[in-house]
Amino acid sequence: MTRLDPTDRPALQPTKLIAALAKHDVRWVLCGSQVLALNGADLAPNDLDVVPDLAPKNLARVAACLSDLNAVAAYLDGWGGARGTMSACQEWRPDPATADHLDWLFVTPLGMLDIVIALADSYDSLMQGADQFQAGQVSYWACNPRQVLTALEGRKRQKDQTRDAIYRDMRIKFGMPPLP
Repeated sequence: MTRLDPTDRPALQPTKLIAALAKHDVRWVLCGSQVLALNGADLAPNDLDVVPDLAPKNLARVAACLSDLNAVAAYLDGWGGARGTMSACQEWRPDPATADHLDWLFVTPLGMLDIVIALADSYDSLMQGADQFQAGQVSYWACNPRQVLTALEGRKRQKDQTRDAIYRDMRIKFGMPPLP
């Protein structure tokens, strides 16, 4: 299989990405805008945000999944110091299977897979109040949408500014206080 380019952005196939994670018995919980979409938000997420359990054996399964998917670290202009250079993204490989090494956005043939560690609540925290969903034949967990909305408070990214009305509507839906 041809190695993907760090600037590639294949169409997201969430059911197939979830099946790939299940095939490797990865323990993870869904976070991010996909959770809001599952709960009725009019969004079309461009990646799958995954928070893994940080147990070493589980991180090894995450690395094996990324390897099987021929994942490559995504290049985003302006990201991450030395690790965010085009050459670093091209040279990235799944090992070592550590939280620091796997905490990145990845290009896969099935779309973008974001392994979120440093910028997310812990797996254990997100699993409290998580709901179970089905993707094809696979069940998976999605964190409580209130946790996503809380994490988005104060974000200044362009996509968050564009989605402001959606976030505000979702906060109302879930009985959260309005933002200023």
